Amino acid sequence: MQKIKKRKWYIPIGIAIFIIIIVVTIFNLIEKNNKQINSVNDFSSLKELIEYNDCKYIKTTNSKEQGYQKDIYMEFSKPAIEDDGTTNEILYKNLTSQIAGKMIGTNFRIIDESKEIIIRVQFKENVVSLYTINNDPKYFESLKTKYQSENYKEDNITNIQIQSNELNTIINNNWKTSKLNLGTMDSICDNYNIYFDEGYKIREVNAQVFNIIFTKQYTKNVFENIKTGMEKEDIIKVLGEPTYEDLQNDIIGYKSNLIYIFFHDGEISIYRVEDNYDTTEFASLVTEYNNTNDYNTFISKLTDLWPDYDVFERNSSYVNLKYSLKGIEITLNTIGNNGITIYNNYEGKIAEDAFIEDIKNGKSLPKNIFTELDKNMIFLSEQTRVKTDDARRNPSNYDENLNNSKYILIYSKSENGGYNKIRFYSKDKNFIDSELKEQYINGIYKLDNDSYIFNIEGKGIYKYIPQNAELQIIIEGNSQFKVNKVENNIIYYDNSQINIK
Repeated sequence: MQKIKKRKWYIPIGIAIFIIIIVVTIFNLIEKNNKQINSVNDFSSLKELIEYNDCKYIKTTNSKEQGYQKDIYMEFSKPAIEDDGTTNEILYKNLTSQIAGKMIGTNFRIIDESKEIIIRVQFKENVVSLYTINNDPKYFESLKTKYQSENYKEDNITNIQIQSNELNTIINNNWKTSKLNLGTMDSICDNYNIYFDEGYKIREVNAQVFNIIFTKQYTKNVFENIKTGMEKEDIIKVLGEPTYEDLQNDIIGYKSNLIYIFFHDGEISIYRVEDNYDTTEFASLVTEYNNTNDYNTFISKLTDLWPDYDVFERNSSYVNLKYSLKGIEITLNTIGNNGITIYNNYEGKIAEDAFIEDIKNGKSLPKNIFTELDKNMIFLSEQTRVKTDDARRNPSNYDENLNNSKYILIYSKSENGGYNKIRFYSKDKNFIDSELKEQYINGIYKLDNDSYIFNIEGKGIYKYIPQNAELQIIIEGNSQFKVNKVENNIIYYDNSQINIK
């Protein structure tokens, strides 16, 4: 009976305490959310500001370090870096910025003894002139690099016997495209030379093969008796567990001493292993850039030194320059890293006084250098290629009037209403991809399920058959050639019409 009474005594108290906690929590949340916060001046104290950010305020004292007036003791709600390598940089920077707004003109330190963190902030003419964490101005980047270095693993090398005559020819020619005789090129699309009947397409960068893709039309063994069109499970049985894998995009990959190999949708994509480039001059350019902050000169000299970039996007205020084979990316004036990012397939010097191995061993990062040592840039390049290609063949929105049973047609409009580029993508990859190179195309129309009509003002009207990338002249001259419509094999243009048989 006593036990029963005891249980009856505890249950109401437990429920009551639980209800009180819920009520207090809800009240605090309502009070917090109802408080109108427009600036740091709306907080009555540092304690209120810090607790508003879900962190713990401890005390504020006169600073024990010369050059600082106040020490603010607190505990951040999250560690600087999580176990998976994700940093909480935004929390730390935002809260420090808010405290700085409250402390304008007063140099201070934020001290979190539980996490062994000291944040130092100094002002010059009421503007923050110094911000470091544990005396490191790149604290979070250093944390990420340390995490990447501690978890760094060399990519596995898979021994592969190449059987493809075409691939062996390319390798023996040092990947140079000159003096190569790989068959008849049928079309060009997205910077790839397409040898459709032979079963491969090649992207050339700086007179070298950057990427070769063996398509389903290639029927011979590529290596280790592996052909295109094979199932992923059968490939793994031969080559073992993949070194690279992207489950979402269904990509697996391997690395040999000579090549990177990726499999997706029955195709085999090959990149070369770049391991013979000198980084001494690159390191000198980085050091010069760090001293001058003149990125225009840096980019100009770098592209002269290394003209083999695979991506170069630039306007008056933005730069994205990629050397995927070397493992380097330069991004300026972007939301993410602004500087030079080094990936795990980079080898050599990154500044005059720093090798990549030094960084892996814990040396501080030079100015303007970021790392992604847990990522291979060639794998990232392949992932981007696959995602882009899949999206083009399966677009979320497209012009239904122009697509047919074989092709997806993608175009971009120019300012004058014409077309900058028109590309034809085979839906099932059983036909040739191609693009129209003619400039100033004013309009394009579907003639039938196999062909299209397009017109160029002051030049003529043309028929294009994407299935064999064939261009036919309908009429040429100096007329306006403004096509109004194409209907029942009749082209209506200007004040005339032509019957297409």
